[in-house]
Amino acid sequence: MQRTTFPLRPRTNTLVIGPSGSGKTFLAKAVADEVGANFLGLAVTEWVLLGTSARGAASTWPALFKFLKNSKTATGVVVFLDEVDKVGGTTSWESFLRNEVFRLLDLQIPQGLTNEANMIYGRDDYKDAKDTLQNRTFVIAAGAFQHLWERRAKAAMGFGEQHAEPPPDLGTLSQSLPRELVNRFRKEMLILPALRNDDYHQMLTLMAAKVPSYLRKTFVRLGREGIPEAVQTQQGCRFLEELLLDTILHERALMRDCEIKKCSTKTGSAQSEVEKET
Repeated sequence: MQRTTFPLRPRTNTLVIGPSGSGKTFLAKAVADEVGANFLGLAVTEWVLLGTSARGAASTWPALFKFLKNSKTATGVVVFLDEVDKVGGTTSWESFLRNEVFRLLDLQIPQGLTNEANMIYGRDDYKDAKDTLQNRTFVIAAGAFQHLWERRAKAAMGFGEQHAEPPPDLGTLSQSLPRELVNRFRKEMLILPALRNDDYHQMLTLMAAKVPSYLRKTFVRLGREGIPEAVQTQQGCRFLEELLLDTILHERALMRDCEIKKCSTKTGSAQSEVEKET
């Protein structure tokens, strides 16, 4: 991931698009794990601008700076920027947001950042963070662009015009995002389609192996029953999260019913003994 030997800085920013729950975050983490890089996840909707605070949260750039500085000895860095499709808009806040996001995509660091003690970082700190960002950082941005998938889903179900739409490209996305943002990514995008029936079954099998044994049978049974609806509603990876909760609730309900039956049996036995004695 070292880029200092090149006369120009290769454009490596990569855009991943796909419907909600299609595994965009999972893919970014897998890339980091594969190359042994440090991973940092950010989301546009949770970005806190410099000079502001959101319910006491620190601004995003100082936190990003600290991460980069502390990663100076790492093999590389993967910064995952989620919900990039929310970066459009014309308000002043949205304009400032774009400027800060653009700095990340341009591999530039704002000046005058402060640490937890509200002290401005020194020259050496900036040098370390800048070297990490410009030479060993891979930025992966992602967006659902949900309207694109909903339109395709309607076409597939027989609504609207009956013709197959081509896969989204940067030109298509420029209708939803500022062109100055789109141009900061490589033209080759990664497109993750909505999960299919086989995908859900594979996820269920892989996760079942990690679920505690006393929950596994119920987990698999409820999962198989819920897959058709998950496919229809494009539930994505959230399917497993909701399935696990449903499994736990189901098992607790069974345990509660068993305790009630045991209590009833004991009560009935005690009453019989009393009747015998009387």
